[in-house]
Amino acid sequence: MRLKRSVCSAFVLAGLMTSSVQAQVPVVDSQPSGSSGQSVERQDPPQAEMASTESAAGGTAHLLNLLDELRQEIMTLRGQVEEQAYQINQLQKENRDRYLDLDRRITRLGDTSDKAPATAGGFPVTLPKKPVAAKSDSREEAAYQSAFALIKEKQFDEAVPALKKLLKDYPKGQFSDNAQYWLGEVQMAQGKYQEAQSDFQVLIDSYPDSSKVPDATYKLGRVLDLQGEKDAARKHFESVISQYPGSSAARLSETYLRNMSGT
Repeated sequence: MRLKRSVCSAFVLAGLMTSSVQAQVPVVDSQPSGSSGQSVERQDPPQAEMASTESAAGGTAHLLNLLDELRQEIMTLRGQVEEQAYQINQLQKENRDRYLDLDRRITRLGDTSDKAPATAGGFPVTLPKKPVAAKSDSREEAAYQSAFALIKEKQFDEAVPALKKLLKDYPKGQFSDNAQYWLGEVQMAQGKYQEAQSDFQVLIDSYPDSSKVPDATYKLGRVLDLQGEKDAARKHFESVISQYPGSSAARLSETYLRNMSGT
C-alpha cells in the first residue's frame, strides 16, 4: 500500500515537472527546416526593437530630404552668382567703352593738326585762318567738364540740372550731343526709365550725325527691355547691329540679345 502511494506520488511529481518545463520552453515551428528535420524557433521581435528600427528609418529619410533641399539651394545660388558676375562684366565693359569714347573726344578737341594746303589749278591757295574760339565755347566746355565731374563722383542729383542747363544754354553747342547722352545715362542709373527713354530718343532725333547715336540706340533698347517692352527692345538691338557693325554698341547689342534669348 505504501509502495503504491509512493509510485502515485512519483507520477504526480513527474507530471508537475513536465508541465513546468513545457511552460518554459519557447514556441517552435512544427514544420521541419531543410533536410535535417530540426525545428525552427519562432519568436516575435520585441516592440522596443521594432520602434527603434522605424525611428532610424524615419531619420534617414529626413536626412535625405534635407540633403536634396540643400543641393537645390546651392544650385540656385550658383546660378545667381554666375548671373551677377555676367552683369558686372557687362557693366565694366560699358564703363570702359564710355571712358574710351570720352578720351577720344577730348583728344579730338585738342587736335591742332593742319590739313594739306588747298590748291586751285595746281597753285596753292591761302585759306583764312580759323577764328579763335569764342569765349562762349570756353564757357560751354567748362560747364560740360563740371557736369561730367559730378557724374564721375556719382552725384547724380546735381548732375541732372547741370546737364539740362548746359543744353538750354548751348542747344547746338559742341558738347550738346554728349550732354544729352549723359543725361539719359544718369536718368537710367537713377531708375527713371521713362525719362531716360525720352532723353536717348531726343539724342537720336536731334543729333543724327553724332557718334553717340549707336550707344544711345543700344541704351534705348535696354531701357525698353527694363520696362517690359521686349519686342521694341529687340528691334533697337537689331538696328544697332545692322547699321553699326563692328562697333562696341553692336557687340553689346549682340550679347544682350543672346541673354534675352536664353531667358
